[in-house]
Amino acid sequence: MNRRRLAAGFTLLEALIALLIGGFGLLAVARLQIGMQGESDLAKQLSEATFLGQRRIEMLRAYQQIPAADAAALVAGSWGYDNILTGSETIAGGNASYAVRWTITPFASATPAANDPRFKTAAVNVGWTDRNGNAQTASLSTVISSSDPAAALGLSVPPAGTPIRRPKNRDLNVPVPAIDLGDGRSAFTPPGASATFRLVFDNATGIITKHCTGTGTSISGWVCSDLNAYLVSGFIYENSSNLTLTSPLDLTMTLTQGTLYSCYDDSDTAKSYANYFSYTCVVIGVDHDSNPATRPRWSGRLDVTGIPIGTAAAQNRVCRYSADYDGSGAVDNYEHPAAYTNVTESLENQNFYLVRGTSSCPVGSGIELMVQHQP
Repeated sequence: MNRRRLAAGFTLLEALIALLIGGFGLLAVARLQIGMQGESDLAKQLSEATFLGQRRIEMLRAYQQIPAADAAALVAGSWGYDNILTGSETIAGGNASYAVRWTITPFASATPAANDPRFKTAAVNVGWTDRNGNAQTASLSTVISSSDPAAALGLSVPPAGTPIRRPKNRDLNVPVPAIDLGDGRSAFTPPGASATFRLVFDNATGIITKHCTGTGTSISGWVCSDLNAYLVSGFIYENSSNLTLTSPLDLTMTLTQGTLYSCYDDSDTAKSYANYFSYTCVVIGVDHDSNPATRPRWSGRLDVTGIPIGTAAAQNRVCRYSADYDGSGAVDNYEHPAAYTNVTESLENQNFYLVRGTSSCPVGSGIELMVQHQP
C-alpha cells in the first residue's frame, strides 16, 4: 500500500516538472514572436521613413523656375530654385509619427568651386519613435543643380558628337519636317522657298550635302548640285498690339568668313504658324586648316531687314532671345549671340522679337531673356 502511494507521488512530480519545462518553452516562443513583430514594425517604419525622405527630395527638385516665386505662387504650389530653403514638417504615418527635417547648404566641393550658387546640398533627416520608445532616424542627402526646367526636354537628347541618332533616327540638326529619302539622307523645303526646292541633309551628320529642284519624293528625278553648308533657322515673333508691319521682312547675313547661300522666310507667303514668321538661312563654311577631317566653319552676324529699323514710332526695334543659358560665362553660338564665331554645325531656335521703335525690348526670365539686337 505504501509502495503504491510512493509511486503515484513520483509520477505527479514528473508531470509538474514537464509542465514547468513546457511553460518556459512557450514563454521563449512568445518572446521570440514579440521580438519578430517589433523587428517587422521597425522595418516597416524604416521603409516608410525612407519613402518620406525621398519624396521630400523630389519635391525640392520639382521647382518650376530659377528665381524665387512670390507668395501667391508659393500658395499655388509653384516655387523657384531660390525658394529651396531649410524647413521641416510632421507627417502621420501608418504606425508612427515622423518628423521630417531638411537642411539646405551651399554645395562645397573642389569641382565645381566651393559654394557654387548653381548647386545646393540637401540633407533630409526623418525621425520617429518606435514601439519600444527608442528614437530612430533615417537620413538621405543629395545635390540639387539650378538647371532651368524649361530646358528639361533637352535632357532626352544625346550631346553632339555621339553616334546616337535623335528624332526619326537622324541627327538633331536635320529639320523634323524633312522627308526621309530612305538612303541615309533627308530632304527639306524651307518655309517661303519654292515648293520644288530641296535641301538634302546627311542623316548622320546633319550637314547639307546637296540643293535640288524637282517634284515628288524621289531624288532620282531631281536636278541636284553638291553643297556643303549649315542651317541657321528660327522664328521672328511680333507684338501685334505694339507693331504694324507695312512690308514683308527679310534677313541678311554679314559674314567675316564663309558664304551666304540664301535666306528664306514666310513673311510674304502663307505663314507656317500664326503670329510669327519662320526663317531659314543656308551658310557655306570655309576650310580653315586644310584638314579634311575637320568641318568647314563660318563667322558673322544675322540681321532682320526689309522693314524700317530704328527708334521712331514708325520704325521697328529688333530684340533677340539670348543669354548665357548654360552658365559657361559666355553666350555661345547656339545661345544666339550678336555675332557668331567659328560655327561648325546648324543652329536652330535663333529667335527674334519685334516691337515698335519707341518701345524697349521686354525683360523676360529663363529661356525668354531678350536683348536689343537692332538698331
